[in-house]
Amino acid sequence: MLEYPEYLAAVVFAVGGGVNVLLAPHRFSTAVLFCLAVTSAGLGVAARSAAAHPTLATVLAVVGLLLALALGLLLLADGVLLVRRYGPQAALLATGAAGCTVLAVLGLDAVFQAVGGEAFGVLVVAVNAAAGYLTLLFLVFAGYVFARGRNTPLPESTHVVILGAGLNGHRPGPLLTRRLERALAIDAARAPDTPRVVFVVSGGQGNDEIRSEAGAMADYLRGRGVPADRIVREDRSVNTGQNLRFSAALVGVTTGCHRATVVTSGFHVYRTTLLARRVGVPVHVVGAPTSPAYWLAATLREFAAVLWLDRLLLVGLSLLLAVPVATAVLEH
Repeated sequence: MLEYPEYLAAVVFAVGGGVNVLLAPHRFSTAVLFCLAVTSAGLGVAARSAAAHPTLATVLAVVGLLLALALGLLLLADGVLLVRRYGPQAALLATGAAGCTVLAVLGLDAVFQAVGGEAFGVLVVAVNAAAGYLTLLFLVFAGYVFARGRNTPLPESTHVVILGAGLNGHRPGPLLTRRLERALAIDAARAPDTPRVVFVVSGGQGNDEIRSEAGAMADYLRGRGVPADRIVREDRSVNTGQNLRFSAALVGVTTGCHRATVVTSGFHVYRTTLLARRVGVPVHVVGAPTSPAYWLAATLREFAAVLWLDRLLLVGLSLLLAVPVATAVLEH
């Protein structure tokens, strides 16, 4: 094993991921460790198969190139489509920028390969390892988002908390409207002899909004026939953490008196669940449907936000990739 340090690093990362599964399965650091393990093992395979099995190495390189190219083009096309539809919003521009970055990395890789030389060979290994690791990590995160976005509500919930989103003037925007409709569907699906849920509408007034999101949501629910005594407003929060804390204080879930289901967009369920655990709010989170065209951009934004939550830990772990990369460079 010591003769193959990349594989040793892969085993260490995999064991760390296994320990995380047992101790803290919800932490994204678990996915980080397993992705580091796969990347380290891939570096070992690439370093040794190039000489022993050149055809296999070429096939693997082409497959990896095509996957990266497809991801870059998809991000770029999605960003352009969304900007044309909704205007130059920061999150949408970031999607196109991410696609351009992937394509730029592929272009640099091709240049380094063409120029050749020892120094450029080192850059090829380092760039490919970092790009492969980040791509794999994003794909795993997208799987997390897809799976968690399909959570089902708790049948015994007494309250449904609806997290705010952007408004169109005085009314909820499309994203928020879907969350409200999902909350209404949860209430409508309850057995006839079950007490109706209390809706907690949570959202303050953004800098670019003319009223609070909670006020717009309350009006929407009343327009759909929900009586005012079944609507509780939380209109102070300006982020998801505050949504959860302030709503929990109104509902009383931290005392065990009530059980709450939180409704947000499907792409936002995983991060909301992480934040709920972090602030100590025992809630169950479910997702409302998202437009397929917007899902990729929203998932990319959530990926960046989740990495930021545990930035010191995740950056520290990711820097450990330098060990197998250095080994692979020395063997190059």
